[in-house]
Amino acid sequence: MNELGSLRRLDAFVAVADELHFGRAATRLHIAQPALSQQVRQLETDLGLTLLERTTRRVALTVDGEAFLPYARQLLVSAQGVLRAAEELRVGARGRLRLGFVDSTAYEFVPSFLHRFRAAWPDVGVELHTMSSDEQARGLADGIIDVGVARTVPVRPTVESHVLGHDRLLVAVPEDHAIADQQSVRLGRLRNDTFVGFSREKSPSLHTEIRALMLGSGVRYDPAIEATEYTTIVGLVAAGEGVALVPAGVRRLHLPNVTYVEITDREARVALVRLSRPDEPQTVISNAIAELGRTVSEGRTPR
Repeated sequence: MNELGSLRRLDAFVAVADELHFGRAATRLHIAQPALSQQVRQLETDLGLTLLERTTRRVALTVDGEAFLPYARQLLVSAQGVLRAAEELRVGARGRLRLGFVDSTAYEFVPSFLHRFRAAWPDVGVELHTMSSDEQARGLADGIIDVGVARTVPVRPTVESHVLGHDRLLVAVPEDHAIADQQSVRLGRLRNDTFVGFSREKSPSLHTEIRALMLGSGVRYDPAIEATEYTTIVGLVAAGEGVALVPAGVRRLHLPNVTYVEITDREARVALVRLSRPDEPQTVISNAIAELGRTVSEGRTPR
């Protein structure tokens, strides 16, 4: 007896038990009466029990039928729950999303994405991992995360990347810095400054990218202090340890004694990159990828 056939037979029995009439039960289930009778008889054969007394004048439950009816109802409710859960998994309404993201997106983009994603798929569990772009690429290949929000495109055949957009770079400076009262500055103006930067050990790709950018403006980029979080980096700027190049979203981090100054160089920007595995079969992950794109195209601020 296959499982779907069992459910149909249970459903047929419960309908007859409720109606105590094969004709009305058949109408309720939208099937022919002979087919309904056959399903009930097959259930009795499968169980080795007589569940119904049938005469030309009436239908009644046997003692075994009375005893079995509550179990039949419970089995149907459980089966419907299983089928509903399977359907929710199929469309991505349930499941788990393991999201990796770079620290600089934690102030604006990732909260906006989560706001949208949770509104659309409230029953999906979300697990967050703050990771550098390089760590995300490894995490995807190793199955630690499902989707990544990164700054650089990794050279890994097992990782698919898509540039969602770009964020302008700003320079965070102490309030007593010579450019603190300026609206904008060119990168070359920073050639005599000491830098505080993101860890080159954790994110060698980002370090290489920024170093090349600065070299193009005649600035040697070799941070005197490196940290793994922008809260620490901006805190070091506030303490007067140097200046820092930060993605625009970081300016939402307001600390005393820190000013953010725009950079006018057109190339002074960093990518916002979505990382995932090629041909990802899970619908919940496909839904997350779609919401990442919508977060970019419809604005990043939760409404």
